[in-house]
Amino acid sequence: MKSRINNIDDLRSEILRLKLERFQQEAVLEQDVKRIIDKFKAPFRLINKVTAFFGKGKGTDHDGHASHENEHHPDWLTNVLRVGLPVVLNKLVFRNSGFIMKSLVTILSQKAAKNVNKDSVSGLIDKGADFIRNFKNKKALKRLHADYGIPPDSETY
Repeated sequence: MKSRINNIDDLRSEILRLKLERFQQEAVLEQDVKRIIDKFKAPFRLINKVTAFFGKGKGTDHDGHASHENEHHPDWLTNVLRVGLPVVLNKLVFRNSGFIMKSLVTILSQKAAKNVNKDSVSGLIDKGADFIRNFKNKKALKRLHADYGIPPDSETY
């Protein structure tokens, strides 16, 4: 809206009006930018949570920033056990149990699954494999032991 400027007072008032209009437009643009950023943050938060679930990404807080308060990052095995163990126990072992018992089993199995990670499972598998190898080696040593000397009942003197 152009107004005729006839004197210095009209010029100053027009400058003030334009500054006010600029501040209003900046405020509207800032709100629009925040709204657009919030729309794009939701898919990124989802992607970060999925990658954090599989242990490849860093977890984020509700603002999309990396969270450092919990340094323990569960791996994929821990997350699968936290979801799958209560389901398996409630479906197979505690099939005819009541709601309270199934809730307790769910809570306890999720707490127990937090302590299980792929390193602990691979350590147990290595120990089992070493035990089986050692057991087989001891049996093989006992079978392979053969004395090729003179038998005690032989007739040679």
